[in-house]
Amino acid sequence: MDIQEFAKMVAARSAQCRNEEGVKQFLIIPFLQHLGYNVFDPDEVRPEHHADFSDKYKNRVDYAVFTEGEPRIGIEAKTVGAPLTDARGQLRSYFNAAPSIKLGILTDGIRYECYADTDEPNIMDDAPFLSFDLAMIAEAGADDTTAEGISGLSKAHFDPDNLGATARQKLLLSAFVRLLRQWSASPSEELVRAMLGGIDYQNRMTRKVMDDATPIAREAFKVFIEREILKRVGIADRDLETEDRATAPPPEPAEPVPASGIVTTEDELAAFDYARKRLAFLVDSEGLFSAIEGIEWRDMKTTFKVFYKKQNAGSLFNYISRASGEMTFTFPGLDDKEITTTTISDIDEALLAAFRLRVEG
Repeated sequence: MDIQEFAKMVAARSAQCRNEEGVKQFLIIPFLQHLGYNVFDPDEVRPEHHADFSDKYKNRVDYAVFTEGEPRIGIEAKTVGAPLTDARGQLRSYFNAAPSIKLGILTDGIRYECYADTDEPNIMDDAPFLSFDLAMIAEAGADDTTAEGISGLSKAHFDPDNLGATARQKLLLSAFVRLLRQWSASPSEELVRAMLGGIDYQNRMTRKVMDDATPIAREAFKVFIEREILKRVGIADRDLETEDRATAPPPEPAEPVPASGIVTTEDELAAFDYARKRLAFLVDSEGLFSAIEGIEWRDMKTTFKVFYKKQNAGSLFNYISRASGEMTFTFPGLDDKEITTTTISDIDEALLAAFRLRVEG
């Protein structure tokens, strides 16, 4: 069972888990089984495991996962929907009291926070290196980073000796992504100066130069990110191509077209191009993003068809360009919904719905 199917099962059960014991039995235990651990072997998974500084200070965790005879993972459970922040101190105490623990997990059976000790041994980090929500995964699937992180928790891949280094990399990656997001939204003066210096800007960097360059830097981030997304699905924007023009060949027909007098117009190819480019920004899961590569086209005598893998069963829309400048899009999968417009972005909602239907339906 893949992680999305498992998440769907857990999400469906969660409404019946009204207390902590229900969370443990019906959500956490199945998750440990999904990760490959034998929950019926006390040498591998032990409930209510304790690690005490002294007789006075008792530290217990709801589950401890053992490898090579030592507890390596501590799991603290809360009721579904309970604030996880309230239990971090409790997990931290156990983490500190058990020297062999390398991973602390705080969960309500749906939301998971995973902690390591990347700064000091046996001192749990303040921030989790991995967080995920099974309810969200049930709806949209797991992105590559999350799927890889969950896989790293499994019995087959869990490596307690190297977890700290892996966690540190993930924390740095998250921090860098936040910084890049901040820069793309509002580049700092230091960053703009560095960018100007990097292109050997010869003029003096006055206040006016900086004020003029800042919105350009912000736009440059946006353009760069968009180009990288389009390249990832094999699409290059002709308006932005420079030296890498050769990396983006024009789209080819899915099948050879017989010599029947059919002429494929630039407008038709532009509609196909728009569908692939726009979907790269509209989709909300890695699975849908990857599926964009399966979009093809076929020019017919009366219409231009855009489809996913199968011309009929996978039809996304039929396109007709009119002499008036209007474009008509018909979506067979959406009860033949028809949109006639001069603004192609008007099809975005229907386009995404039709694509999701063909890929997931």
